[in-house]
Amino acid sequence: MNLALTVLLIIFLNPLSAQITFVPHHKEFSTKTVEKPQAPVINSFAEVTAWADLIAIAQVDDIEYEQIRNLNVKGYAYLNILVAYKDATKGESIAVLASGVEDNACYYPDRINEGERFLVFLKKAPGEMQNVYYGYKPFCQLQILLSETGQYILRTPLDNNVIEIDKELIEQHQFSDPHALIDATLWTGTSRKDYASKYQCKIIETDSTFNKNFHLRYTQGVPIYQIRPLLQLKYRARINSKQI
Repeated sequence: MNLALTVLLIIFLNPLSAQITFVPHHKEFSTKTVEKPQAPVINSFAEVTAWADLIAIAQVDDIEYEQIRNLNVKGYAYLNILVAYKDATKGESIAVLASGVEDNACYYPDRINEGERFLVFLKKAPGEMQNVYYGYKPFCQLQILLSETGQYILRTPLDNNVIEIDKELIEQHQFSDPHALIDATLWTGTSRKDYASKYQCKIIETDSTFNKNFHLRYTQGVPIYQIRPLLQLKYRARINSKQI
């Protein structure tokens, strides 16, 4: 028996010796087309709390998106629950399904080293597994940054200023979070100034061997303990009469 035939026979009889291909996470979930919940019209944290099926601080673990011409068109993001507020459990893993190219479609940024953290308000995805949700920007990803003392801070201003926040709650912070610093070297000067003005960022200019580098650093936000009362959560008793 020649060598090539021997190798093929070994692979056929022993599948473990064959190359193992990567199976995407989303194969674990349903991929059938389902009707999306209607995007909310929200004016306050209390309103979005009443609308959402799940509220938590969550961290991006991974994303799997299909793209057309470098635009996300469909797929899943996988998040880990860090702090649970409504119908979630700390340490739980969830998937957020997104589809379409609308501005409010909830696609998460790719994980670079440490995944970004967000305050998320999500709706259960109809027809999907229990831990699959839909989200709508910006309510699905209000950015949470770590302060230098390790506090969770809701970064302000919020994207699109969707919810007005009492200015007395907003504090200046030195963030230790790597996502509090944005590389804006390739931006135009006007774009840097406009973004810094909109989001109250500090422009940081540094010199390298060949050119100047520019970064934008977020500077303010609201401690999450100041946000919790605004959610007006209805807490459930941990023990009910049937459990006694």
